[in-house]
Amino acid sequence: MLRILLIILFLAPLVVFALSNPMEQDIWFFFLGWKLSIGTLALGVGLLGVLIGFIVGWVGELRQRSRARRAEQQVRSLEGQLIELHQRLDRLQQTTPSPTTSPNPTAKS
Repeated sequence: MLRILLIILFLAPLVVFALSNPMEQDIWFFFLGWKLSIGTLALGVGLLGVLIGFIVGWVGELRQRSRARRAEQQVRSLEGQLIELHQRLDRLQQTTPSPTTSPNPTAKS
C-alpha cells in the first residue's frame, strides 16, 4: 500500500508536467531523433525509473527469500537434531540406574 502511495506521489507531478507542456520538440539521443513533448519525455523517464527500481528491488527480494528459505531449512534440521538428542537423553536416563545414596566412606562408626 505504501509503495502505491509513493508511486502516485512520484508520478502525479510528472503527469501534471506532461499535461502542461504539450508542444512537441526535437529530441535527440545519440544518433536517434524524434519529435516528442518535454512532458511526455519526463513522464517516460519517470516511468522507466520506477520500472528499473521495481526490477532492482525484486532481484534483492529474491536473494532475501532464498536466504530465508535456506535459514528455515537449517532451523528445521536443527530442531530435528534437538528432538533426536532429547530422545536419546531420555533413553539413557531410563536405562541408567539412579545412584543410591551410599554411606559416607570417611565416617567412622
